[in-house]
Amino acid sequence: MIARSALLAGCLTLLLLAAGLAPAGSGPVASAQDADQEGAAPQLAGFVPREDCAACHDEAETFAAGPHGRAMAARGGDLLSRSCVTCHGPGDAHIEDPTPENIVRWPASDACATCHGAMPGRLALANAAHERNALACTDCHDEGHAEGAEKVVEPLLKTRPFDLCGGCHRTEASSFLRPFAHRDGGQPFDCTSCHTAHGTGRVGRLAWSSQAGVCTECHEDKAGPHVFPHPPLAVDGCLACHQPHGSTNPRMLTRRTVLNLCLECHADVPAFHDLSQARFRNCQTCHSAVHGSNRDGRLFDE
Repeated sequence: MIARSALLAGCLTLLLLAAGLAPAGSGPVASAQDADQEGAAPQLAGFVPREDCAACHDEAETFAAGPHGRAMAARGGDLLSRSCVTCHGPGDAHIEDPTPENIVRWPASDACATCHGAMPGRLALANAAHERNALACTDCHDEGHAEGAEKVVEPLLKTRPFDLCGGCHRTEASSFLRPFAHRDGGQPFDCTSCHTAHGTGRVGRLAWSSQAGVCTECHEDKAGPHVFPHPPLAVDGCLACHQPHGSTNPRMLTRRTVLNLCLECHADVPAFHDLSQARFRNCQTCHSAVHGSNRDGRLFDE
């Protein structure tokens, strides 16, 4: 009777396995989901632990001691142990015959997406130009193998953001050399103070017209809302009047003087505004609430 019950149980298990309905962990091979839930990732094809790679490659130990390896170790499980094969592919053949032909020497961005899966999609949406120009993750980020990796700018950037972005965005970088610019002393603000490459939080192409735009994170007193807003804010936002990186004007205006800027929209000035007189050439003498007013539609008073 016992033997018959055991036989029936075995047959039922085989049927469940064939249908994909066996309980987690039952049968000879547990699912990848089960392995992750237990804190250990499923075994990859050609899996070789990082410790074995370190027998020949000193970079494996440097990687483990650097910020990238420490972050993996902090996540727990065997994430750090399988870091080499995650990026460089199956290593069993390379262990048997260590030649450059049977290992991925220079991983593509797809390898990064194994762990950072959301980043490629965000990057494509936020900064299409980066996608069109086929920027790879390692064009900006350091993989963390080299000696001194602990000195790499966080988050694993090859250098500080301003120098990194300025290598491609040279026009914007040169704007910071103008007499008035977004600088902290003599040092330009990092591009990541306003921009993000991956589309997390803010889009890479900033929505300047938004009242909650990036400018008002620092310039809170200009944020409003106002009963009588300055209309250009609803069209081009702060960029309607201001240069974001650098300018020849102390207020970082797009024109050298306030008069030249205002006349671009307000060409039909009243007849009594005799622009030959100095008092009519300084618009803010009367229209002081240029960012918006809660009292006067003509922006005379904030």
